[in-house]
Amino acid sequence: MLTPARIYEEELLDAGEGTDEDVRKNLLDLRRINRLLGGTRVVIDALGQSIHKQSVNGGNVERLSLLDVGTGSADIPAEVCRWCRARAIEPFVAALDLSERNLRIARKDLSAGAELSFVRGDALSLPFAARSFDYVTASLFLHHFRDEDVARLLADFARVARRAVIVNDLVRNLVPYYFSRVTGPFLATSFLTRNDGPVSVLRGFTAAELEGLAERAGFVSFRVKRMFPYRLSLVADVSR
Repeated sequence: MLTPARIYEEELLDAGEGTDEDVRKNLLDLRRINRLLGGTRVVIDALGQSIHKQSVNGGNVERLSLLDVGTGSADIPAEVCRWCRARAIEPFVAALDLSERNLRIARKDLSAGAELSFVRGDALSLPFAARSFDYVTASLFLHHFRDEDVARLLADFARVARRAVIVNDLVRNLVPYYFSRVTGPFLATSFLTRNDGPVSVLRGFTAAELEGLAERAGFVSFRVKRMFPYRLSLVADVSR
């Protein structure tokens, strides 16, 4: 009853709406949402578990490479870099986005170090060789695509990754939909966020749907988990 049909309405940010300042405010809103509502935690927890598993198996992790696809504000890649440095792990992180404007604003706002590279590229045609990165991540990104393209994206993520694919996205449910509609005028600083937030929720997934898409992508060893409050995590072991 609380899970409506999935919609495919285009979001304003994807359509190129707004000024640079509007987009900057939207990306700042998304950083805050990721921090407060669990998106950042999904990625960091999955990385921590993977590295712990390597350590238990006798592999001391000194370096980590990661590709973040559809990076937006690049807040999660920046947090990965901080997390690695705190553990004496040398990071190399690539933040990929199709929008040059998103990347330009993220570069300016983050003042990132040399370990974080910004790359303009198409997620549906990743410009990287097989097994180029230890990890490939995507946060609040897959819901922008139709199911057939989601399966295609996941398969290409697995091609590029050496160890794991980590995804965090939205649970499609009327509770977060109405929450975002009611609180948007007070909590969001950009009209883009106020419009796109509710639309994003209705473009989200159920756990069963995401599991099915992972299977269509050819994933064998993977887990989809519901995260508080309304996030989904998909972690697939692609080491071979």
